[in-house]
This record gives sequence, C-alpha cells and structure tokens, in this order.
Amino acid sequence: MINTKFMHRMVFLSFLFLALFFNSTAGADENDRYADIIFSDGASRDLLGTAIIRGRDIWVPADVLRTLGVSLTKGPNGKGFLIEVREPAKVFDIRELERLAGRSVSLYFPSMDNEGTSYFNVKGLELMTGISADETNAGLELKRITADTSRIGQRPDNGSLKNKRISLTWAHITRDNPDLGAEERIDGLDVISPTWFNLTDGSGNMANRASAAYIEAAREKGYRIWPLVSNGFSKDNTSKFFNDTAAVNMFIARLLCYSKLYGFDGINIDFENVDVADRDKYVRFVSLLCGYLRAQGLICSVDVHVPGNSNLSKSHDRAALSKHVDYVMLMAYDEHWRTSPKAGSVASLPWVEQAVRRTLEEGVPSEKLVLGVPFYMRKWEETPAGQGKVKVKASTLSMAESDSIISQRGLSPVWLSDKGQYFYSYISDGRTYKVWVENRNSIEAKLSLIEKYRLAGVAGWRKGHETPDVWQTIRSVINR
Repeated sequence: MINTKFMHRMVFLSFLFLALFFNSTAGADENDRYADIIFSDGASRDLLGTAIIRGRDIWVPADVLRTLGVSLTKGPNGKGFLIEVREPAKVFDIRELERLAGRSVSLYFPSMDNEGTSYFNVKGLELMTGISADETNAGLELKRITADTSRIGQRPDNGSLKNKRISLTWAHITRDNPDLGAEERIDGLDVISPTWFNLTDGSGNMANRASAAYIEAAREKGYRIWPLVSNGFSKDNTSKFFNDTAAVNMFIARLLCYSKLYGFDGINIDFENVDVADRDKYVRFVSLLCGYLRAQGLICSVDVHVPGNSNLSKSHDRAALSKHVDYVMLMAYDEHWRTSPKAGSVASLPWVEQAVRRTLEEGVPSEKLVLGVPFYMRKWEETPAGQGKVKVKASTLSMAESDSIISQRGLSPVWLSDKGQYFYSYISDGRTYKVWVENRNSIEAKLSLIEKYRLAGVAGWRKGHETPDVWQTIRSVINR
C-alpha cells in the first residue's frame, strides 16, 4: 500500500530540489549599486565595464574576467560557472585531496544575469581568480595578484562549543544571499546553517550558493557557519551516487575545497528521500565524510527524521549515524504535513516529546541530540465537500503573519494545555480557517524538553519565520 504522506512529501521535495538547482542564478536588485571597472596594470589604467555591488558582494561581468585571464566556463544547463583547479592538494593545502580528486577538481560558483550579461561574484575569491577587487572613489579597481594560500581557511576553533548547549537556525537560501551585515545581531544564536550546497546528479557534482560576504558578516556578529549540504532530495541520484566510489570521493573533495576556501566552521548534512535500501550506504557515506571533515577541524552534524513507519524515517539509521557525527538534528516538525488530509498542529508538545524519547531509545546519545523546532505553522482551510466531508488545504505562516491575522480579525487564541500551544479559528467566505500557533510560548514549552532529557541544544527551521522574542526564550534556555 502506498504511503500517502510519503508521496505528498516527495512531490514537495522534488519541487524544492528544482528551486534549489535552477534558481541558483541571481538577478539585479533595486538596491544594487553600479561602479565603473578600472583595471590597473603598472602605469596603465583601463576602463573595462560596469560592476554591480550588492551589499558586500561584488559582481563583475564574466567576459571582463575572461579578458584578464580568468578561466570561467558555463556550468550545467548554462547556470553558474565552473573553475578548474589544478593540483588542489597544493592549492588548498589539504593532502587528502590528491587521493580524493587527483590532479584536478572543478568547482561550481553562482552567476548573476542582468540584461543579457552574466556576472561572477569576485568577493573573497582571490584564490580562484588571481584578481583583487577594491572599491574606490573612482570605481571598482581590479588588479592581478599572486594568490596567497596562507590567507584562506584558517583552521576552525570550535573548542568553545564543548560542554555548551548550542543554538542553530537554518537559513533558507535558494538564490540570492541576503545582506546579513544589515541585519541586527541575534543574541542567543550560535550557528547559522545556510542551504548552500546540494548534490545535482549521481556523479558527485554539487551546486554552490555560498557568499564570502555573508560569512564575513556572520563572523562580525559572532556566528559560526555550518552550511547545509543536501542530496537535492532525489532518490535516484542519491542511489547512483552512493554506488559510485569516484563520485563520492569527488563530492567530498569539493566540500573540503569549499570549506577551506570560504572558511566554514562545520557542515550540516541533510540527505532526505534516501531509498530505504541505501540506509546502510548513507551511514557509510557520513562516516567517510565526517572523518575528512574532522581532520580539518570542522564540526559534522546530520539532520534526521523522527522515528516512525514512513520510508523517510526508515531511511535514517539514527543510532548508527550518531556514532560518526558531533550533533544529530532531530527535525521534530511536520506532525501534520502541508498536504495532510486532516488539519492539525505542525509540532504539538506530546508528539515532539515522543519523537525525542524514541530517538534516545534508539541509541542516539542525549549529549549529541539537538531538538529541531518549527518557526512556522500552517493555516488550514476547510471547505465543505458534501456528504459531511471536508476538503482541506494548507499554507505556511510565519509567526509575524499569524500575529497579523490575530490583530486584524480581533481574535482571541485559546491555550491548549494538551498541545502546548495556542489555537484560533475563524470563518471567511464560507470557509473555516484553523491555526495551531507556533510562537514564543509554544517554543518555550518544547524547549523544556532540552532540560528534561539533557539535550545538546536547539535548531530552528527557518530563519526569518520567527519573531524576535523567540530568541529571548532560546537564550534563557541555552544559557542555563
């Protein structure tokens, strides 16, 4: 019998993968600034074109870089750029790269297309281009430089995380990176995990949406960066990948290169829709990957589904995975998923506690288990369908959007002590709308499980869906 919940989730994950892969090309923004490109070579100064400055990112026309000798080739399906790195073990000072990738590795970088011109983000990528870029009063000055490998990827210092509960939030990035530097610092936040990397085929190729400017701003605010690395949620690609040793080696090699190039502190692995038959192969892959990451001083974490009977859950051997990682992020949400035939909570307290308890019973150590909580909820729409039946559909709400509905409609949510959250409903145009609220109170109720079960911390999906007061609650729990 087909698991309906599983099939609906797979449709959603497939669309998400397409968004991640095909939306990796940015477009011009109304807040962009433009600067003349001046190339300085000794006594000569040539005007080469126009750069686009977005926040701290510096986008230069690819053709300009090619005229300066930068070898940029178009990426898969004409999206992004590929740069071939010769002798990667020497370039990145990681001797293991010689065995994993050999004498050459191709790295993918995002592009921005504007009015028929493709742009490359040079910010922080001097090692790849051999070009420095400095904004002056006259414009953007480019110079050829001798790449200094000693400047890249200083070994991460994660010692301060020991014996401390952590707080992480996933930043959902499918195309443009936000200007993190323009945001207020979040007290109580330790780690940001932007969704930057994903497997794109069975051969170990990888999409990359990373931004050196984003990382620079994170450093200034005291955050660590553990980018999320997914399998693109493709079961077929993942199976082919696991069965191809060369593909696995190249994937790991690319991840090591990116980690050193951008200076990550850790990696968050999020492989979903894995074939149940590949369950053990996934564990072996994580074991291999985390061994290489740890050798570079990087934290290794993995996201897992809650224990259950779905194929999604069965594909994750939570206990076995926990032996090879520093942290296990339990995705304790989607109790009622987006296409559920019945309205209900995304993460009621009893359901979340049961998920935690069962995960621990399976053998995941409490000191490694991080509780994943939702910063979102769903607005359920119920429409009479005749014969006493009800048609149900749902849309995602952020906490601020829910607060707006409550304010605009003058609603008085009711606290459900058995669910650990507020609930409200209203009728509009003959349809009934229901919301099981996620807010500071519901998050606080769920965070009580961290103390009760001595868990390693909290992770929130996803950044920007929460209200600021949530972080006050998280900070108070994490610092206990």
